[in-house]
Amino acid sequence: MPRPIPNVLMSLIFGILVALLVSPAHSQPRDDRLRIGVFVPTEGNFALLGDQVREGLQIFTATAGRDSVDLLEEPDSCDAESGADAASAFAEANVDAVVGFLCLESLVAALPILSSNDIPVLSLGVRSAIVGEDTKRLGWSFFRMAPNERDEPEKIAEIIAKIWSGEPLALVDDGTVYGRELAESVRLALETKGIKPVYVDNYRPSLDKQFSLVRRIQKSGATHVFIGGDRQDAAIIARDAAEAELDLVFMGGDALNAPDGEVPLSDGVLAVMLPDPDRLATAQDLTKVFDRADMTPNGYRIPAYAAGQIVQAAHMATRTGAKSLVQAISSQPFDTVLGKITFDADGDMEPNPLKLMVWRDVEFVPANETGGAGN
Repeated sequence: MPRPIPNVLMSLIFGILVALLVSPAHSQPRDDRLRIGVFVPTEGNFALLGDQVREGLQIFTATAGRDSVDLLEEPDSCDAESGADAASAFAEANVDAVVGFLCLESLVAALPILSSNDIPVLSLGVRSAIVGEDTKRLGWSFFRMAPNERDEPEKIAEIIAKIWSGEPLALVDDGTVYGRELAESVRLALETKGIKPVYVDNYRPSLDKQFSLVRRIQKSGATHVFIGGDRQDAAIIARDAAEAELDLVFMGGDALNAPDGEVPLSDGVLAVMLPDPDRLATAQDLTKVFDRADMTPNGYRIPAYAAGQIVQAAHMATRTGAKSLVQAISSQPFDTVLGKITFDADGDMEPNPLKLMVWRDVEFVPANETGGAGN
């Protein structure tokens, strides 16, 4: 059976939470408790991420009213066996929904069991596109609170077409599976918009210098460059272009949302990425709660809180009609700390959560997507 999560954190910060974020769920009767399953890693490399999910839901539970929500946990070992075992335990415990699922293998094993029991799954980390396709085909109760892997190239192509229209474009990648597939997907998406790069190339990753690459880009006539690669390579390419006095504008993908390496990222480098949730205007009141609880509102904490909001709002909607919780989540928009969220037929979150950001000083900040950004 799932294990209740300790209430120590909630008891310490409950007064602060209630004062800052009062929820209508405080009036929820004791015999109509919302039961949320929490399925996250508790050991190994991903345990820290599991802690973030757990803490975000604990804070949500406190703001929703201590007597209105129960959290029940099962450990995720990121394999099929733990997924199936947890799903059976959650079904036996009659939970209303399950939040977490950072690993693909356990998610795929759990979905058939939970879906057959009409228990919605809100995944915070799995980006695999095939899960969404199977959701539509098999009728799974799956809702993704993370980008679909196809969201990244689609958003990049959309932004390039919007802000770099008419500019000579180069697409370069590091030859890895991620970099090569991203650059190729962007190229194909741009092709549907009538945009063809003047130069396509790949580079050897992890070199100390990339002068050869930037000279090839210069020779091609390109002035705007999309880099399918990691942050350190992007930093080196931008640095070497500046040292060669080349007026190039660079953009990367979500992989640039990483710590600086030995070479810092240059001001003005663009990235299409998932913005830090604590920077969102809709999350500012919640960040104060985390601050007062001496917790950093980063990682999965705010998305987990938003998942709780969605489950609670859907649960309340079932009282006013014949909808099940799955139907309620599928059919209405939700106002959350991440902004307004809806889900499409594949269970994917709308709108696309990736944004255009620009590196300024020590952080990525929102860039202008309406035209002219980075020029």
